[in-house]
Amino acid sequence: MSTNYNRIIGLITDFGQKGSHYVAALKAVIYGINPKITIVDISHHISSFSIIEASFVIKSVYKLFPPNTIFIIVVDPGVGSSRKILAIKTNLNYYFVGPDNGIFSLTFNLDEIQECINIQNENFFHKPVSNTFHGRDIMAPVGAHISKNIPLETFGTAINPKNLITYPIQYKVSLKYNTLDCIIQYIDEFGNVVTNIPIVNDKIEGTEKELHENMLLEFKFKNNEYKAYFKSQYKTNSIDEFILIEGSTGYLEISLNQESAAEKLKMSVGDSLRFKI
Repeated sequence: MSTNYNRIIGLITDFGQKGSHYVAALKAVIYGINPKITIVDISHHISSFSIIEASFVIKSVYKLFPPNTIFIIVVDPGVGSSRKILAIKTNLNYYFVGPDNGIFSLTFNLDEIQECINIQNENFFHKPVSNTFHGRDIMAPVGAHISKNIPLETFGTAINPKNLITYPIQYKVSLKYNTLDCIIQYIDEFGNVVTNIPIVNDKIEGTEKELHENMLLEFKFKNNEYKAYFKSQYKTNSIDEFILIEGSTGYLEISLNQESAAEKLKMSVGDSLRFKI
């Protein structure tokens, strides 16, 4: 077995600004097991307990990392409960450690998962195990041991990915009524509202609707109706006018030129809206 332990671990948490010492604790445990590791802080500012937001961040970035990167996701509203903690390997050789609370079912298609292990082997835990900090005591040490090429089956028992907890999010196309019901999965620092509508080859996924420059689309949010033009870049529109744009992650976004669309529309992650298509 290779002894090249100089791998990458990416951290995603909802610890926020005042949780920097929690992040430091994760890193301390990881370095104590594998001092050769490279740790990347992907985000520690996921909104508290937001499974939707965490899954969006993960799926937006993980394939940009080299294969064999390990991602530890500590967004865990069920910490201390009977929910499982999983170690996952994908077909593209990316590794993930985190709670079975819907994050992974939002991040992957089932056929992308090669191995899925329910972590149970306490020999790899940091002790004593706190009921309120499984990130430090279970997820971080298991991720660090994975970086030392410990096979996943060593950490526990295999489970069928079909049995992963699912987190219901809305994405429903009605060709009869020409509508698409979707949700908001992320709002960035600029107030751009990222929907869960994927754009593939200039088309809205699940439809034959092809988007082109200056196409006018209508959407409804909390009984209010809005119109916006599809644009290829922010600066092509007047300030104070809503625009729709394909964001860098491939999803349809609602934006305002140099203003916060989220504040203007009073939108939050998880909110539902309906587009006319």
